[in-house]
Amino acid sequence: MSADWNTLDTDVLVIGGGVAGCMAAIPALEAGLKVVVCEKGKVLDHCGSVGCGVDHYLTIMESGPEWDTPEFLLKYVPQLTDGIVDMAVTSRVIHEMPRVLRRIESFGVDFKDKRYGDYYRLRSFGLPGTYHINFDGTEFKKHIGQQVRKKKGTVLTRTMAVQLLTEDNRVYGALAFNFRTGEWFAIRARAIVLAAGEVNRLSLNASGIAFDSWHCPYNTGDAHRMGYNAGATLTNMEFVESTLTPKGFSAQGLNAWVSEGAHFVNKSGERFMFKYDEKGENARRAVIADAVIMEYLLGNGPIYADCRHLSKDVLDHMEATLAVDRYTMPAFYEQKALNFRDEPVEVSISELGIRRSGVYFRGSGLAVDTDGQTSIQSLFAAGDCASVSGGIAGASVLGHIAGEGVAAHLAKPQGARPDIDMTAANEIRASAMAHMHNDDGLPWKDFEQQTRQTVSDYVGVRRNAKGLNRALDTLHSLADQEPALKADDLHGLMRVQESKSIRLSAELMAHAALARNETRTRSSHRRLDYPETDDENWRKFVLVERGSDGPKVSALSCDKPLAAAFTRLDAKELSDVG
Repeated sequence: MSADWNTLDTDVLVIGGGVAGCMAAIPALEAGLKVVVCEKGKVLDHCGSVGCGVDHYLTIMESGPEWDTPEFLLKYVPQLTDGIVDMAVTSRVIHEMPRVLRRIESFGVDFKDKRYGDYYRLRSFGLPGTYHINFDGTEFKKHIGQQVRKKKGTVLTRTMAVQLLTEDNRVYGALAFNFRTGEWFAIRARAIVLAAGEVNRLSLNASGIAFDSWHCPYNTGDAHRMGYNAGATLTNMEFVESTLTPKGFSAQGLNAWVSEGAHFVNKSGERFMFKYDEKGENARRAVIADAVIMEYLLGNGPIYADCRHLSKDVLDHMEATLAVDRYTMPAFYEQKALNFRDEPVEVSISELGIRRSGVYFRGSGLAVDTDGQTSIQSLFAAGDCASVSGGIAGASVLGHIAGEGVAAHLAKPQGARPDIDMTAANEIRASAMAHMHNDDGLPWKDFEQQTRQTVSDYVGVRRNAKGLNRALDTLHSLADQEPALKADDLHGLMRVQESKSIRLSAELMAHAALARNETRTRSSHRRLDYPETDDENWRKFVLVERGSDGPKVSALSCDKPLAAAFTRLDAKELSDVG
């Protein structure tokens, strides 16, 4: 470990090299700005949630029909999100979808299905049209990552940002370390984009293996932690998301099942989804997950995905795309002797994540305005760590919006940036490095396991005030143990930092869930002590910020854009609920 600092000066620092981060870097680079991308993965072209591939992309295409227009989809967004949505940012995202789609195609991504020589579009998850393009996106991330490198972006791989540097509510840099070489970086930047993804490894899962997560296991709430500690406003942290996965293998794929026409049946062979939603298997993800949970609670489990009624062409296509999202999936089916063509496949509920609560356009994380800027000046956010999310398409579009927003922001006079206080930086580094000397300390795996157990027991898909308060007691106790966390090596030091992000995210989720005294969007937020949806009192954003003695919770009417909370000009618009 070098005692020297590697100091960098740049216009833009992007933290997270997934789809949102790369899409933010591209327009910033095209504007002539210097860009540094800080990414924990090994290779930019294959990092992030879809580093191995993706098979669905949600978009408006303006192809002719009325449903394929921004105006039509926007009419349904309040219904899709149960009214908890920032319509200003969502409108910007939906209107930008066609333009960003064409940009990505210009990078070399082929969205067309080779069987038809055209776009193969499907309907799923409660959407009012066939907005999902089903395609072979094995090389999707590669093409986007290549653009960052071609445009001469500086990429720091195997590098984890640990703290933002702020002064007078303005960000001016960050500290990071390379967990292979031991280098520490002090990076001064005119603007920063947080694009480090959602919060995974948050609860127990069916396989018992924490890294067998539905989404990228390296997305652990680092953006949420750094943004919160810097004073940024977060929202929708009470909402959780889960999905259905083949039992014992937390892979993506529910979209393909439901859009291609699979049925879900219980142990009696009953196709039960229509009992819970008039759209059946095409209901929103949160409704599907909640229905399966209810069937188990009623004693109707196990639950199966049944594809036997589908045509040979559809089955052939489903089998061909098994490996697009997760290349080990075909081997899993083979080793388990599962043949979804001839028999129902047992499914289970995945682990929980803080992402977008099982609905499109309602993200959980840093509140952003229509340019992607947070409540901290010069700090932007995009992707699944931001308050508007829509899967890979949402990450692509909001990332691009944030990149253009950064370029426009930096085109205006910003004033002089402060120098990095290296004395304070050395103290932060020393505090982090102390974990490598805690020989008798608490292993990060044990710490994480206690967090996951707490979330699963008390902050999961069935909540009440007693359980949430018990969870907070445990999570606060775990926070007191953080200085004793043990890292055996530099890689372990990175895991220690991830563990802190996971625990803090769980705490913020519990605080926000305790504040929202209602049930909203089925399994996204079900309070057993407040079982009804209360639009009159709770069609509001729950906001979380860092207070003097812990998280400060307030609420803002959803009739206001989230950016209204940034200025604090009208105290009547905000109500203190925590």
